[in-house]
This record gives sequence, C-alpha cells and structure tokens, in this order.
Amino acid sequence: MRTTGIVTEIQPLAPSVLQLTVSFDEGFHFRPGQWVNFRFPEGVSRAYTIASAPQRPEAVQLCVRVGAGKGGEAIRKLEAGAEVTVDGPYGDFLLPENTKGSVVFLAGDVGIAPIRSIVLYMLAEKDPRAIMVLYEPDQRQILYAGDFDPLARAGQIVHESGPIEILVERNRVKIKDSIVMAAGFDPFLDRAKKALESIGADPGALISETFGPAV
Repeated sequence: MRTTGIVTEIQPLAPSVLQLTVSFDEGFHFRPGQWVNFRFPEGVSRAYTIASAPQRPEAVQLCVRVGAGKGGEAIRKLEAGAEVTVDGPYGDFLLPENTKGSVVFLAGDVGIAPIRSIVLYMLAEKDPRAIMVLYEPDQRQILYAGDFDPLARAGQIVHESGPIEILVERNRVKIKDSIVMAAGFDPFLDRAKKALESIGADPGALISETFGPAV
C-alpha cells in the first residue's frame, strides 16, 4: 500500500543517524517492529525502520543511518515540508502475543529502532510482561537514551548497554526463561546468536531482524 505524507521534522540522533517524522492526514497504520519503503521526492527509495509506536499513526518516526550512495545523497537534500510516499508496512519482526514470562531485546546500533517501537507499544498497552533491553551502540552513541533511561529509572524496563556478549552472559538466567528478539546488522546478529549458544539458550528460537551487511 502506498501512502503520501509530509516530512515535518528531521532530527539528528547521532553522527550519521537521523530521525525523520512523517505526518499523514489519514494516519499510517502498522504493527510495532515493522518497516517501510521510503520514497524521496526525486524517486530514490530506501527501506527505513519505524521507531515510533502505532498508537500515534498520524506522525510516524523513522530511524535512518545515513550512508554513501544515492540514498545518502537523497537524505542529505531532504528538507522539512517535503512531500514523500511510503510503501508498506512490511516485516515480521513482531512481538508474540499471549505468552508468559519476560521479553528480552538484543539491539545493535540502529537495530534499537524497531525495539523502541515495540517497547513503547508494550508500555502503552500495559503489557504485563517484564521488558529487558540489551543494547550495543555504535561508537558509544546510545540512540534513544532520552526514552529508555527514564523508563529504566522508573523501573518500567531494564536497560543495559555494552558489548552484547557481556550483556548476554550477565543476564543469562533471565534470558533462558524469556522470549528473545534481536535486531541489527548481520555481524551483530551472528555474534548475538553465538552469545546465546554460549549460555545454553536456543538460538533457533530467536526472533530476529537483519539490517543487512555491516555499513
């Protein structure tokens, strides 16, 4: 499905990482954890992850790592007020429903974006499951700390950052009894799976979302 919207805000989150806010007159309905195919005014299209929760479909936030090539050129030229189209939503990085226990999220770099969407959704829906977010940032640029840190201080979630192997080992008991979801670039996901294997968790049960090869 193709939907037209207006870019209302372009916010830098870290060096080479932006958040785009796109407003839709009729709203854009999606499930937390999904992504869209974003079409720039000049026709270039790229896949971007939705970082906001579906409870506010009128203004969707997209998390973008700015790379080289035509996509990078297009995002650098993009200005607030531009009319764009998005195709989707797509993706099956979806939170299992009606399960017991906790949910543990493993995030690498911009892989935190779909996890932010899911976590905000769970809290808004008053999901009774405990939430743990284990995050390996890129070069210590902790994305969305302004969301996760207050939630952690309030005791609504557990939020830890560092090398994923250390975080998994530190929380091995909790992880073994939880649903585990991981998002990030391929090298991160490979390391996350090996870390799960090292603590005796089943990597085959992992729900994962790849952002492709390393940038």
